Amino acid sequence: MSEDRLHALYRTYGPALYARCRQILGDDAAAADAAQETFLRLHRQLARAPDAHHALAWIYRVATNYCLNQARDRRRRAVPVGELPEAPGVDAERLLEDRDLARRLITTAPPKAAEVAWLHLADGMTQDEVAQVLGISRRTVVNRLADFHRHAHTLAGRPPS
Repeated sequence: MSEDRLHALYRTYGPALYARCRQILGDDAAAADAAQETFLRLHRQLARAPDAHHALAWIYRVATNYCLNQARDRRRRAVPVGELPEAPGVDAERLLEDRDLARRLITTAPPKAAEVAWLHLADGMTQDEVAQVLGISRRTVVNRLADFHRHAHTLAGRPPS
């Protein structure tokens, strides 16, 4: 019975889960590995799985936590990269700097603040949606966003406003 439920979850949410992992990790192979690992984790916790109404939020939470940990671990393992392609102007260079800053902020922030920041800032979820996905109060979302804001200012060497 639990195998049938896992297969149903995979058929229903597998593509969305892969897209989620791809968005966080920025790599097809890493996203495929993360999606597979997420479903392995779900399989181990299937007895505690919420009903179908809350399943997507639960799956997103497991995947997001796993992917953020992978991104943080990847950052700690200094992996040399090949040469960057020629940037056709300052805008492309600025975009790369912004992405690098965003990754550093997310991967070095406290995990709970990073999770909320990713959902709200990167995924564009409202604070209410983030609260629902994570199973926390909206006030907790606001507090964790404030923690992330303080972290960002500290990393940038500026006092929080």
